[in-house]
Amino acid sequence: MTLVVLAAATAFAVTCVVCEGPLVVSSLLVGMAAIVGTVTATIARDAIRSERARGRLADEQAALRHIATLVGSSAAPADVCASVAEAIARLFGADATFVARLDHPDDIGQGDPSLTIVGSYGLAATTAPAGTRPALLRSRLVHTALQTRRPARVDTGRDQTGPPAAIAARLGLRCAIAVPIVVGSRLWGVTIVGSAGDIEAGAERSIADFVELSALAIANSEADTAVTRLVEVQASLRRIALLIAEGEPPEVVFATVTREVLRHVGEDGDTARLMRFELDGTFTLLAHAGPDRPPGMAELPEILPIDGVLETVRRTGRPSRVGDYRTLAGGEPLVRQGVLAAAGVPVHVNGRLWGLTVIAARRPWLAPDLEARMTKFTDLVATAVADAQSRAELISSRARIVAAADETRRRIERDLHDGVQQSLTALALRLRAAAMDAAVRGETHDDASAGAADLMTIIEHLRELSRGIHPVTLSVSGLPTALRALARRAPVPMTVDVRFDERLPISLEAGAYYVVSEMLTNAAKYAHASAIEVMAETKDDMLTLRVHDDGVGGADPGGGTGLRGLRDRIEALGGSFDLRSPPGGGTTLTCRVPAGVLSPGARG
Repeated sequence: MTLVVLAAATAFAVTCVVCEGPLVVSSLLVGMAAIVGTVTATIARDAIRSERARGRLADEQAALRHIATLVGSSAAPADVCASVAEAIARLFGADATFVARLDHPDDIGQGDPSLTIVGSYGLAATTAPAGTRPALLRSRLVHTALQTRRPARVDTGRDQTGPPAAIAARLGLRCAIAVPIVVGSRLWGVTIVGSAGDIEAGAERSIADFVELSALAIANSEADTAVTRLVEVQASLRRIALLIAEGEPPEVVFATVTREVLRHVGEDGDTARLMRFELDGTFTLLAHAGPDRPPGMAELPEILPIDGVLETVRRTGRPSRVGDYRTLAGGEPLVRQGVLAAAGVPVHVNGRLWGLTVIAARRPWLAPDLEARMTKFTDLVATAVADAQSRAELISSRARIVAAADETRRRIERDLHDGVQQSLTALALRLRAAAMDAAVRGETHDDASAGAADLMTIIEHLRELSRGIHPVTLSVSGLPTALRALARRAPVPMTVDVRFDERLPISLEAGAYYVVSEMLTNAAKYAHASAIEVMAETKDDMLTLRVHDDGVGGADPGGGTGLRGLRDRIEALGGSFDLRSPPGGGTTLTCRVPAGVLSPGARG
């Protein structure tokens, strides 16, 4: 353009010289000099401006490359945001930069969104440090940027009023630009850039380029975090599944699940709990994790909100959440206890609503995917409950079988004692009487005497058989007396230390007696033991039975039906069976069986 103007001026001067003559030459030369001077100055300014623009562009590109390198090296988002703030301050004269995250993205379009400062730089570092929610975040500037997902600009001194303007004035900010942070397709937060002077026109686009790099760093970090979280969650789920597979008590599984739910789903200050619904409309708290006196967990109101989490889950059998109990009718008691939000996921066992897992929060918002993440753990609760019920049913069934077998033994023993044995005894007595009568008459009585002796031998065998089936002493006098009687007949020296005298449930007495009897037989027949020791005691509603011999050891509970049958009997009574039998080291069997609950058919 300047060249065109210069050419036009020269042509004009030549025309004037030709038309007007030499009298106007001097004045024309003066005019031309002025024009040339102006044009030259313009050319110089354009050159300087162009050079500065090239330099500015080079600086921007260098800063973008540096930050892109940080992102590519998986630098932490905080480090990337700090570098972005530094570059913006250097390139655009920013005096304060804020990076704020949306507390709950679903708030967009529903009034003022809640944001929290996650990074502040320059003047903002002391006025609005990380973790705060300054009023500036509720300004029209931020609202516009979030609503439109485009950069917004404002002169804070002219266009803003209220608390946001007061904060801007305190920081000495005149201009501000807000750029939304979009991670993928999700609105994550906003970057606010403020300056005490003017920010050049069109800076929004350049600042947005830097913010996009921040978003990329956040996306990378969240992806890494998601992978790490997935790995940790899967590890936790495997640990819980292993507890269930190993048959750990339900209370252990419940406590572990609740802790893991809080660790992977909750946040600082949250409380997780597991509850079982009862038939009378109440509930039982089975496990909780969180603060020692968790908000709303220690003492829930007697009347719960009809639309609260507990009642909704009980009524519908589906997940439920309350985003803010302050706005829920009847939620005031929970708010007073510190519960502002909660989410619950039902636990169904065999198609029936059994209970729920719930997260209670001190903040008025919850993550949108919270219920989905909780479900992975509540499914394991259902498995644990179903497994425990199946195990209890199996134990109960086995106990009934054992009780029925013991009753059959007792009936056979009674039939032998009261029927066959009595008849044979009577027959033996008659034969002896006949032999005595024959002797008095001087007649031969050898056959009668031999028959009577044979009958007495048979009767003694029947008595031994009867004792093996079910000893009368056990039914009449109890376990301590029966064990001492067994010791007197033992083929191996046997010491008995029974530290109680009370009667136990008859199925338990029978089980303990048969354990000792079988171990005595094994010690004499297979272990070649020279001594056997028996100890029995009751403590804390548990019977502990310990049998030890000094034989050759090497007993294998899986190698024969005897020991395996003993294990089945003890486990059917809900007890534990621990056999230690190192080769050459003797054999020790320790059984612990609940003694406080009567088994089916038992009496005490």
